[in-house]
This record gives sequence, structure tokens and C-alpha cells, in this order.
Amino acid sequence: MIRKAINNVFLKLLSNLNARSASVASKQRGASALEYLVLAGALVAIMVFAFSNDTIRQTVSDIFSGLFDSVPSP
Repeated sequence: MIRKAINNVFLKLLSNLNARSASVASKQRGASALEYLVLAGALVAIMVFAFSNDTIRQTVSDIFSGLFDSVPSP
């Protein structure tokens, strides 16, 4: 009798845990999308700042201008 009651409680706990994990997983997808949007917004803000600043723009231009100068042509 006690064993059957414990088994029923255990089954109810497992089903409840399963239902909660499914709802948490569905909510996690939305949170991930929001995190990606925040990350993309931060990257855009950094790029806008970097390309609007003359010193940074000139430094990046100097770095990439001589990038392929030392590569021999085939």
C-alpha cells in the first residue's frame, strides 16, 4: 500500500517535471533570440562608433591597406 502511494507520488513528480522542462525549453528559444538581438545591436553600435571616429577609421584603413602587399602572385 505504501509502496503504491510512493510510486504514484513519484510518477506525478516526473510528469510535472517533464511538463515544466518543456515549457522552460520553449521560453528559452525566445530568450536566445532576444540575446542575439542585443548582441547584434551592440555590434552595430560599435561599428558605427568605429567608422564615425576618424582616428579609428584611419588606423583600420592602414591595417587593411598593406594586408596583401607581401603575398606573391602566382
